[in-house]
Amino acid sequence: MAEHLGEAAAAAAIGAGEAIAGGAVGKKKAPTMGPVRTNLEAFGVAILAAVLLKWFCIEAYQIPTSSMQPTLMGSNEANVKDRILVDKILPTIREPKRWDITVFEYPLQKNQNYVKRLVGIPGDRLAIGGGNLYQVSDDGGKRTFTVLRKPADLQAAMWRNVYPARREVRSETKATDSWRGSPSRTFSEDGDGFAGNLDGSLARLYFRFDEPDGGLVDRVWDGYPKATAVEIRTKTPHQRPQEIVPDARLGATVTPSQKLDELSFEIEVSRPNRDKLTYALVMRGDKARLQVRTKETQVAGESPEFPLELPPGATTRIVFSHVDEELVVEVNGEVRQRFESGAWSCREGCELAGNGASLQNHCVIPQILCKGKGAVRFDDLRLDRDQHWTRMGAPEVIEVPEAHYFMMGDNTLQSIDSRDWTAVEIEVDANDRVVRPGTAGARKILGNKRAMDLTRPPDRDETPIGLPTEHAIVMIDEFGEIRRFEAEVGPDWGERVSFKDTSAQDGSRDWVAPEKKVPFVRREDIQGRAVLVFYPSRPIAWLFGGNWPDRFGFVR
Repeated sequence: MAEHLGEAAAAAAIGAGEAIAGGAVGKKKAPTMGPVRTNLEAFGVAILAAVLLKWFCIEAYQIPTSSMQPTLMGSNEANVKDRILVDKILPTIREPKRWDITVFEYPLQKNQNYVKRLVGIPGDRLAIGGGNLYQVSDDGGKRTFTVLRKPADLQAAMWRNVYPARREVRSETKATDSWRGSPSRTFSEDGDGFAGNLDGSLARLYFRFDEPDGGLVDRVWDGYPKATAVEIRTKTPHQRPQEIVPDARLGATVTPSQKLDELSFEIEVSRPNRDKLTYALVMRGDKARLQVRTKETQVAGESPEFPLELPPGATTRIVFSHVDEELVVEVNGEVRQRFESGAWSCREGCELAGNGASLQNHCVIPQILCKGKGAVRFDDLRLDRDQHWTRMGAPEVIEVPEAHYFMMGDNTLQSIDSRDWTAVEIEVDANDRVVRPGTAGARKILGNKRAMDLTRPPDRDETPIGLPTEHAIVMIDEFGEIRRFEAEVGPDWGERVSFKDTSAQDGSRDWVAPEKKVPFVRREDIQGRAVLVFYPSRPIAWLFGGNWPDRFGFVR
């Protein structure tokens, strides 16, 4: 019955529809839009979506400076400028994490965004030394340092090749310009490797003091492709003080003709007025240990013994590293053993004097030692060094307050970051004239202290700028506003922000504007996390030149 009623109702509805369609009831015309209005609305929606995407989701930035190289390139020398995508959603749904590459408002110039690596989080007590970062704790008058070890994927990205890269950059034709054998007759260069003839005594193949680049020190051009490294090496301006780099990785493919009595891969660290430390992988027979030695031969600590065979006539790839206070050995691509070496730290004494070249008593020497008889080959010899953090202007212990973060550039020798950020405080009167600090009724203007020598042309990124001929200074305040004040620039302007007091004829009342460190970034000033380099990339980048045209990829 219900089914029949449904059919009847449906028939009635169809009939009514036919009547309406036939004109029994007047038909209303559907509204239409012209192509101009349709395109304008689509264009408006697209703009709105792009603006919302930029402000709340993801934004593109260009890297203007070298402070994050080679992770992010901003090299004028090599003409490589990365464009990156920044995830702006992530900081709204979770707290920033250590090691994130972070975009944030610069504390001393809020209209500028900076990009650095976040290394210190709220509550940290950090120390920087020997190229590493440490967590500091004080208990009962005793201070301890615990290394902050980088995650495996980040560590893999932060190795910087030294050999063969430096050889290629210097256009050296012989491997023996970088490596030497002792006794000298034992090893000879053979193709891409070294051939050795062992006579039963101990033989040594070691990375020499490469005079052009000063040995295993933290040169800024390490870790780049050849063309990029050549440009940076030849055009890099004055660098900050260098340090030896104890964190290194030494690898070779070993092929013995007979069973070796002994083989060791070593990283030897010498520092003035300190015991020599040797971090080593030592193999005897078919067994091996990771080992730390002091005073040349004294074994201070070692790992449990583990199997490691080097069959005669077979090739075995061995990679030994000392990194983040840990010894690691890989055999044919597989991690075979680890050993904590923090009890024998190189946290102090790495700073070099003079021109930054290492000396016999202040150096790092990677080396391979072997003992036995017959022939042995070392092919695909490779030496890498770790990312090396330097303290510079940072205090011995950096205490990070709540809701604040400490930032550093990966290229610490060319990075202005949390270690160096310094504010200058200028006081001016009602007539916008600079007055002595503490003057009654004066207002204080805070800005970035990066004053330039008066002999250099003005640069808006280096402020305050002294204009002695105009009896004025120009500065950018903490909010990004350009300000001009009347002032008499002092005689040592540049190193300090100094002013003359014209009321004293002998200049005895000249003064220096107060300074203070501003090392931390507030939580609310963090804008996002860099996730992707999208340009330079093939094939477009090739049309515009540059020495590193294929930079596309995720960043870590």
